[in-house]
Amino acid sequence: MRIGEIAVGRSGDKGGTLDLTLVALDDDGYRVLESRLTEQVAQDAISRVMPGTLTLYPVPGLRALKFVIEDALPGGVYATLHAGLHWQKAAIWVLLDLELD
Repeated sequence: MRIGEIAVGRSGDKGGTLDLTLVALDDDGYRVLESRLTEQVAQDAISRVMPGTLTLYPVPGLRALKFVIEDALPGGVYATLHAGLHWQKAAIWVLLDLELD
């Protein structure tokens, strides 16, 4: 199951920190995300494309999982070596395209 089939996502940045949030479309989807998309699974996926330490913050009242990645954008969005100024906005697709067992 692809995460994008059961959730939508948003991303943002503050300095070198990247914020990725997934919001499940329904309660069943949230239960799947919460049980299968662990901090380690997300860290492994994100680590393939960017540096930084990922921390997961569940927000069950909103059916959301918030991922904060410290030092994902070294030097901030204007100084990072990632291609394109708005690459961080596309980073949510790393999670949305992830296949869960």
